[in-house]
Order: sequence, then C-alpha cells, then structure tokens
Amino acid sequence: MREILIKNRGLLTKTIVFTILYAITVGMVLATIFLRPESFEGYAPLRVVILIFATVLLTKYLFYMIVSPWHDVWTAWTKRHWKKVRPEYNPLVSVLVPAWNEEVGILSTMRSLLKGSYDHLELIVVNDGSQDRSDEIIRSFKEEFDAQPEVVRGRRRIVYQYQKNGGKGSALNTAISLASGEILVSVDADCVVTDTAIENFVEYFRNPNVMAAVGNVRIGNTKALLGLVQYLEFLFSFYFKKADSLMNTIYIIGGAAGAFRREIFANLGPYNTKNITEDIELSMRIQDEGMRIVYADDAIVYTEGASDINGLVKQRLRWKRGRFETFRDYAHMFFSLRRRHNKALTWLLLPLALFAEVQLFLEFWFLSYLYVISFLTNDYTSFISGIVVVSSMFVVQMVFDEKKTRTLSFLFLAPIAWLLFYVMTYVETRALVQSVWGFIRKQEVVWQRWQRAGISES
Repeated sequence: MREILIKNRGLLTKTIVFTILYAITVGMVLATIFLRPESFEGYAPLRVVILIFATVLLTKYLFYMIVSPWHDVWTAWTKRHWKKVRPEYNPLVSVLVPAWNEEVGILSTMRSLLKGSYDHLELIVVNDGSQDRSDEIIRSFKEEFDAQPEVVRGRRRIVYQYQKNGGKGSALNTAISLASGEILVSVDADCVVTDTAIENFVEYFRNPNVMAAVGNVRIGNTKALLGLVQYLEFLFSFYFKKADSLMNTIYIIGGAAGAFRREIFANLGPYNTKNITEDIELSMRIQDEGMRIVYADDAIVYTEGASDINGLVKQRLRWKRGRFETFRDYAHMFFSLRRRHNKALTWLLLPLALFAEVQLFLEFWFLSYLYVISFLTNDYTSFISGIVVVSSMFVVQMVFDEKKTRTLSFLFLAPIAWLLFYVMTYVETRALVQSVWGFIRKQEVVWQRWQRAGISES
C-alpha cells in the first residue's frame, strides 16, 4: 500500500509540474505570435556579452548534433573490418567493482554482470571498509555462486577482497592487482549492467589502436522527477560523446562504465589516489599520451541517480573539484603544440570546458536579465530559440539513437525540457560555487553518499 501511495504521489507531482511547465512554454509561444514586441536600448554591452556566450553554446550544440549521427556509420564499418581481421577474439575480461557501504545495490550489480552474454569473465569486488552488511552479503553470494556446477557458472568466477577504507581509487588499484584479464572494465557498485554490455565492450578492442572505451551510462531510477531530469541530462551528454569519439576528444571515462587494456595500467601506472575523481585524472593521462579512447554506445549500464537535491549537489561538487584539480595537473595540455596531443581537444574542447564553467557562473544573472527584459518588451524570441534548440536535440536523438528512446513519453518532454534543465543549472551552479570556494580554502571532498534505494535488474 505504501509503495502504491508513493508511486501515485510521484505521478501527481509530475503531472502538476508538467502542466505548469507546458503552460509557461505555450504562454511564451502565444505571446510571441500575438504580442507586438517593444524596443529596448538599455544595457547594450550586457546584451552583447550574453549574445557571445549564447552563440558559442549554440554553435557547439549545432556542431555536435550534425557530427554525432555519423558515429554509428563509422562504428559499424570499423567493427565489420576488425571482425574480419581478428575473427577469433575472446579475451578474459576482469570487471572491477569498488564497493563502500553498498548493501542496497551490490547484489543487483553482481547478478547483472554474471548473467551477461560474455562468459570469459572474472568479477573482482573490493570492499573498501564498508560498515554496513556489504561484506556479509557479498561473501554469502560468492559462496552460493561457487557452489554451482561448472556447467552453470561457465568460465565466470568471483574474486572478493575486503580492505581497510582507503577511498575509491585505492579500491580500484587493489582490484587491478587482483585482475588477470586482458581487458579491465570498471563498474560502480550501484549499477545494473545490460546482458550484452561486456560483450559489446570487447568488440571495440578488436581494433588494437583502441586503448580505452567509455560505456553508455543511463539513470535507472526515473520514477521521481529528479531522477527523470538526471536521465535526460545523461541521455544528451552521452549522446554527444559520439562526436567526441569520432574526434578522439573524450577526456572523461566515468567509473560507472569504463573499459581499458591492461597495458594502460602497466605503462601509465594505477589510479591516482590523491585525485578525488580518479577516473577523470586517468582519462586525461591517457589523452596526454596520445592514446585512442572510443565511445561504446551499445555497452549500456544503468546507475542510480541521486534521490534528492543535496545528494546531487554533493556528487557534482566532487566531479567539479576533481576536474579542476585534473585541469591544474594537466595545464600543459591546454593549447599544446606537441605532436602526440589531439589539437581538437587541446585547442577547442578543454578551453571550452573552462569557458562553460564561466558561463555557468554568470547564467543566473543572464537569465534574470533576459526574463525581465522579455516581460518588459513582450519579446520572448530568446526563449523560443532555446525551446527550438532543445526540442531539435530530442528529434535528433529519436531519429538516430537506439529505439528505446523513440517513445511518446520522450517526445512529450521535448517542448518543456528547456525548463526541466533549469534544475541541473541550479545544481551545477551550487556545486561550482562550493567547488571554487573549497578549492581556495583547500577543503577536502570525500567519496560522497546519499540514501540509496537500488534499481531493478530487469
């Protein structure tokens, strides 16, 4: 009964919010059609600044929308080519799962990995000093799994180790030391991996030039409004990785779904435990060496998004601090002329990443100005352009992305997504301010947690 009430409450909340957002959107469209705009000459320099920032952002989105669909064509061709060149390719894959107080979701993660289509696999779970029932749960599951006949287990096996708390990077390094695989895949302990994810990861490594791959991470808990907003955010950000993959400009391989050749760790060393976002630092280290990173859009992994605003802010605070620290450590890559460095990354993408943070810091003031001027002049064209751009991104996704996104509910969100994304603007701005302040005061940011409910394995 309680679950039904919670579900109905969530549905009612979404209905009310969507109705309000549609009313705002339709109101702006009608005002643009029927109201005559009035001229306004004040604050011309500010309008120029806003125009510059908006032009840069829209140009980037337009470029990514044009380039991203070609990723599927290129990937299909390269996969066919390397399957002919290396038809027999079935390497041992070591899946690294660092866990800290993950009693809610760890079983779903392990089960989803072990029931997948790729059976030449070892699952390595490192318990990083959990104080909940994680140790008991993992050991019990391992005993049950090991007791199964070999015909059921196949070539799969579980390796488990408990260690004193040392952080996520330390847990991953322990897992690497225990791993025997040619390919190492990192998966967070709150994720559910689709049946073909590991198999699909392996296909990209038939190409010996590919040294790492980032998977397609989706938010699994979308019943709540905040989860839905995170789902949409991830959907767009990972879709645009298709363009980054074509240009070899991927510089973030998230810990939730990343795959690496073993020689990366042999040649470049383990995860940096001093960096709070060890995954971003390793990704930049790989790019610094001029290695190839691709996007595996068919290696889909579902993760549990933050269930409340404060938890989401803590997550983004860690991401931003870690990225700032990484950019500081790899400042030599910005505008680098070294032959091994990808110029599209060092001269365009990395500077644009910092530019976007400046834009985010100013966005509240820009939006306040635009809303006030729009109401005073009856000119809502700037917001209409935003609606068109975001809706166009939805259409591009529906046409070129996988069939799962081609649903009426997804299309229903297109006209109001620009307003839903304000939630993430608020979260990211809070995280940015706290990150900069903490960076100045040298405050430590630790492995964040929020109240988890787990996500389904189905």
